[in-house]
Amino acid sequence: MYSWTDITGDEPQTLDAARLRRTLGSFPTGVCLVTTVYEGKREGMTINSFASVSLSPPLVLWSIRDDARSADAFISAPNFIITVLTDKQQELAMHFAKPAADKFEKYEDEFANGLGGCPRLRDSVASFECTTYSRYQEGDHTILVGRVQDFSGSDANPLMFHAGQVGSVQEVAAKIAKQA
Repeated sequence: MYSWTDITGDEPQTLDAARLRRTLGSFPTGVCLVTTVYEGKREGMTINSFASVSLSPPLVLWSIRDDARSADAFISAPNFIITVLTDKQQELAMHFAKPAADKFEKYEDEFANGLGGCPRLRDSVASFECTTYSRYQEGDHTILVGRVQDFSGSDANPLMFHAGQVGSVQEVAAKIAKQA
């Protein structure tokens, strides 16, 4: 349970955090990898908090938990790359979802240098190379808005997350059907 006061100044609201997390997980999302380089160190993490913002200028956003190990690097870096992962990259997604000293070592050959030296995954559904446009601290996360400088796309099938399951659209649907 946690509480907050909404912007109207009304009484504090209390919600069951675990139930809220499960309910938010009912919204199917793609699975992305976001990477940056800051003070010579590469950082990468798996996210599903990616959205388009604007076509003119071309803006996208994602968010990072303020107490994440790499939060300072992502919040301070001038550039980042968001990569929409393919349904064949589930192992990579799980690897980058966990803390590690050098997450890139195991997958070194799968990356090239992108904008500002940020690691760019060679294979993906889509890739967006961004300069940091703005930052907004909201709740326990910082929202990072990036101005797209370059992008690419393919016909590959996306990796998705829904109801606590990760996989291709077909795999996730089958896992959820088994739970019903």
